[in-house]
Amino acid sequence: MNAYRNASYVGFVLSIFGTIIAIYGFSFLLQLQELDANGATAKGTVFQIDANAIYRSPWVVFKTPDGKEYRFLSELEQNKDLFPYVIGQEVEVIYNKNNPREARINAFWERNFAQIFLGIFGVFLMLFGLFVRWQFLRKAKKCD
Repeated sequence: MNAYRNASYVGFVLSIFGTIIAIYGFSFLLQLQELDANGATAKGTVFQIDANAIYRSPWVVFKTPDGKEYRFLSELEQNKDLFPYVIGQEVEVIYNKNNPREARINAFWERNFAQIFLGIFGVFLMLFGLFVRWQFLRKAKKCD
């Protein structure tokens, strides 16, 4: 075996990592489907905004039909220039009826960012790994 053939395994490992990351990213889709199946919606209000360097994340308070109040921090930290929330803003919240502490803002990016980002990154890494492997195997054939 020559060095190019050995180096081609780097591409193979990258493609395996890419596949794992993509599967992990799309697993968030299953969590979202579970939230849709067991979820209810309510109106919530942004009552505080956490700032971490250039990123912002809203705290939301909402009430369930039985009158209990729940608070949660959005999992999605956004760049301050793209941050759409202000204190006092009303937002739609989706929460698990069986466990209202499992809640999130019912907006496209809040619901889909994890699976889109990890899915696309994973697929890119997988294809890049396969390309690297193919390139090294081509060079290995030339040296044989």
